[in-house]
Amino acid sequence: MATFDLRGGHRIRSRLRRGRRGWPVRDTDGAVLGNWILSTALCLALAAPCPVPALPWVLAALLSLSGFVWLGRAITQAGPPADAPHLTAWDAALLSFAASFGVQSAARLGLFGG
Repeated sequence: MATFDLRGGHRIRSRLRRGRRGWPVRDTDGAVLGNWILSTALCLALAAPCPVPALPWVLAALLSLSGFVWLGRAITQAGPPADAPHLTAWDAALLSFAASFGVQSAARLGLFGG
């Protein structure tokens, strides 16, 4: 006759926790946000020498490229995109794509004066 284990497998969970100690520590919110700001600043620095009419489009392309780089990092290292309690590379990729979309929208509305 089978018995019902009232402990709910606590021994299994503690063994799983001990096995995870060797995994690399994930980036914290500040590290991911800081790295994203640095990559955005690099995009701005690379787009700055462009002529004024082309500046928003070059900046949008560089931000999209940055988003694809963050997306590649997220796919290879960050783990699943949902239910993370902190910012991950998935969020940084989303921020880059959103910034690119925002620059393109502002350029189409003529907000850059070019």
